[in-house]
Amino acid sequence: MVNIAGNEIRRNGDVVGYIDGNYIRDNENNRLGYFDENQNYVYDQNANPIAYIDGGYLYSYASRSSYVDLDKINAGISGGVLPEIGKCAIYEFLGE
Repeated sequence: MVNIAGNEIRRNGDVVGYIDGNYIRDNENNRLGYFDENQNYVYDQNANPIAYIDGGYLYSYASRSSYVDLDKINAGISGGVLPEIGKCAIYEFLGE
């Protein structure tokens, strides 16, 4: 399970990443990508869309047949005050 504490993203007590505004960074502070709360999209570091929210699911941008229930994402990521698409970005880049 992933826990958000301030701007730190932790798994089993270890820092695995950081939240920097709308950007998600790894534990070495490299940008992995970002989320757009207005459009409900997740983008990689090169601004390519990789996932989006539609209804109750996070869909892969590459294939609509690849999706995850938002309840699963929300159950796997706790703490912090992030919009749902922010949690989805963490899920995409760092897993649950």
